[in-house]
Amino acid sequence: MKSFWKERWVYRILALVLAILLFTYVKSDRMNSGNVSTGGNSSDTALMANKSKTLTVPLELDVNSSKYLVSGYPSKVKIKITGPSALVTTTTNTQNFKAYVSLRKLGLGKHKVRIKEEGLNKELSYSFEPESINVTIANRRTKTFAIQPEVNQDAIAKGYESKAAILRSQTVSATGSVTEINRITQVVAKVNLPNNTKQDVTSQVLLQALDNQGDTVNVILSPQTVSVTVPVQKSTSSSSSSSSSSSNESTSAQTDNQKTTSSSSSSSTKSSSSSSSKSSSSSSSSSSKNS
Repeated sequence: MKSFWKERWVYRILALVLAILLFTYVKSDRMNSGNVSTGGNSSDTALMANKSKTLTVPLELDVNSSKYLVSGYPSKVKIKITGPSALVTTTTNTQNFKAYVSLRKLGLGKHKVRIKEEGLNKELSYSFEPESINVTIANRRTKTFAIQPEVNQDAIAKGYESKAAILRSQTVSATGSVTEINRITQVVAKVNLPNNTKQDVTSQVLLQALDNQGDTVNVILSPQTVSVTVPVQKSTSSSSSSSSSSSNESTSAQTDNQKTTSSSSSSSTKSSSSSSSKSSSSSSSSSSKNS
């Protein structure tokens, strides 16, 4: 037995076993401490994690709007932003950036332009949908037109009529491209009266710019609406007709009275004539007898 412990390989095996036990202990201790550390910093990890969000934002135009008119572009576009979770959340809530297209270096006509951003944090990546848009740039023009009221006369009650409509504003300014402005032949205010209308009606009416075919022209009107009053009263023609009828009835009555009077006079005359004849005959007879 003593000779067994004197062997070197026995000590080597014992040293190896102890080393393995020590290594296993240290490894498990580090894993436990690592788990504790991770649990304590979970909120920090969540803040640093990446996140994506798609927003819908207004599209702005960088253009000389007093000289040019732009058409064909969408009023809003979608943007997808990606980056640290906290930063994405803050940007989503504040939307302290803008999406725009730069048109100042472009001339008249149709163009395809890329959408750009301004104000996004540099740590955020982004992409627009769509990435590019088509626009048309035209010369801007403003012209003044007289407002023409139109009233649906069929809605007025029988025996009533409308007078000339009263407009709060007589003119309107139309702004648009030169081509569209030249198409305008009239600006109308179509007043829709309620059925069987018997009294004055005042309403706010939407203005429409029309061409010679009656189609709406794509322009901006200022003001867009106008207050219109339609006076409604009893028809003068029906009053005249009533007066005329009364006059005819009166004339007819007078004629009948005259006929009756004339007939009576004629009868009296005939009676008188007959009486005179009888008296004359009686006198003649009397004279013959005396002779």
